[in-house]
Amino acid sequence: MNSGATGSLAAVTVLLSLLLVAAVFGRVHRQAGASVEPLGDRIIAGLLAVPLVSCWVKLVFPAASIWWVLAAPVPLAFYLVLLAGTDPARGFAAAREHFTQILLALVGVYYLALAVVALVTAT
Repeated sequence: MNSGATGSLAAVTVLLSLLLVAAVFGRVHRQAGASVEPLGDRIIAGLLAVPLVSCWVKLVFPAASIWWVLAAPVPLAFYLVLLAGTDPARGFAAAREHFTQILLALVGVYYLALAVVALVTAT
């Protein structure tokens, strides 16, 4: 790997880590005791991270098919849709009541489907 690709990989990794922490934990800029939950900030941080996940996969695995690069951020997209669904004003009840169960089911089925695709295409 050349030094330009290594530098790009490091920059994307740092930015991606910051955005993922912001999306999952909402800890980039939260004031103690704030009455407003920064749900929109968490969602936008995750949306900014989605293309960076693909970029990161392409930098780490340069020989990867474009389909694998595009498939990599799908679990994050599942999380973001469910997170948006927890909004009291515009969300949906299933996301508010069964967030973890739905997320685990979606990601589990998705990874199972990816494993089947990988096994079928490898033989």
